[in-house]
Amino acid sequence: MSRFSNIAFRLYQRIVHSLAFYPTLIAVGFLCLCLLSMRIEYQPWMMTLKDTVDVGMVRNADNARLILGTLVGGILSLMVFSFSMVMVVLNNASASLSPRVIPGLISDKGHQKTLGFYLGTILYALLLITSIEQNSTTDVPSLGVLISLCLGIACLGLFVHFIHSITRSIQVEYILNNLYCTTLHKLAAREAKMACVETLPSWPDDSNWREVRSERSGYFKELNISAINAMLCEHDLRMTVMIHRGFFVMSGRPLFKLDREVDEDIASQLLDCFDFFIEEYAHTHYLFGCTQISEIAVKALSPGINDPGTAITAIDMLSVLLSKRLPLPDLDIAPLPDQPPRLFHYEMNLDELLLLVLGPIRNYGCADVGVLVCLLQAFKNLFYHPLRAQQKSDLLKHVASVLETADQHLSNSRDREAINQLIERINQVGEPPQRIEPLAVPANKV
Repeated sequence: MSRFSNIAFRLYQRIVHSLAFYPTLIAVGFLCLCLLSMRIEYQPWMMTLKDTVDVGMVRNADNARLILGTLVGGILSLMVFSFSMVMVVLNNASASLSPRVIPGLISDKGHQKTLGFYLGTILYALLLITSIEQNSTTDVPSLGVLISLCLGIACLGLFVHFIHSITRSIQVEYILNNLYCTTLHKLAAREAKMACVETLPSWPDDSNWREVRSERSGYFKELNISAINAMLCEHDLRMTVMIHRGFFVMSGRPLFKLDREVDEDIASQLLDCFDFFIEEYAHTHYLFGCTQISEIAVKALSPGINDPGTAITAIDMLSVLLSKRLPLPDLDIAPLPDQPPRLFHYEMNLDELLLLVLGPIRNYGCADVGVLVCLLQAFKNLFYHPLRAQQKSDLLKHVASVLETADQHLSNSRDREAINQLIERINQVGEPPQRIEPLAVPANKV
């Protein structure tokens, strides 16, 4: 049963992120609507109603066929144009932002629903055409034609909305804001989950636990929590996952530990609960949203784009997200309703997160004083939040790395003075155990 549950879990993950998910559902809904309207079209009570209400009712078979054919051709053109616009947005996002944001754009539900409405209207009209008999004067599906006209008008309104939406999707500010809001929501959800736990358990001593090695290679992105919890409770096990989400796993690498020996069948079922795929979706885990924002900033700093303003905006957003991450523990659990948690997995600590998210921005913006000042400003703002001793040490370590980068790449005295002003503020706010020394400013350039 667990294997079928994992198959369904992986299939669900692939389907809901597919561009064809909502279009297929909506098309099936319109197909059912067409069959329903055809079934009631010639019922006695409906024929009486159609004789009473004459507005919009088509009585001639040729006119009905002409109207439906015109609708099919026009909406088909709208759908082709809309799909072309989606491809333009994806190509633009890949070239100017980051290829990793493409899965999130593809899974945009608004675009999928619009395209699904187009497709459903076309199917509705095509099926209705097949029900019109040649030279018939009594069996004309006038109700279906009227519904088709209403759907065609709705398609025109959706097309205007689609153009408005697609033009916003090209803007980097819109994509950054979507990533920021989605990541903030994931952090808030994790904070709420931890708040429901009365006493947060510490990481168990798993030094003598049995290691289970991965049987597959790929990027670990998702975990079937419900299936794992059910198996752990059934077999009275505790489990610690040894890797972070998003990391590449080679076949044969230790993947998780169990607190006692189990047979190969149980270990294989637990391994089957891990899902590996390439795409990164910001709504899956907050780390993916942070890395995508970071990659947009790095792309903006490339010579081909040369947009440091976008990089500075991304740094400001990341500083807010990191401030929400500070109070959270460096481990995650899968709570159980009536017993202590049995599943533990690592979360990146602050040092690893800063290196992964802000490290590339520091590297690619090493010669831009605005970027380096913004990074120091972000670190200074983080010092205003309650910090654990290790977190303060990690922040100071990354402040020192920015200072070292500035010392190597900034020779202008005014730029070095701007860095020193931020260092002085950090010394005052952070209260480090050892004062951070400012950069040397050549006397002849002051």
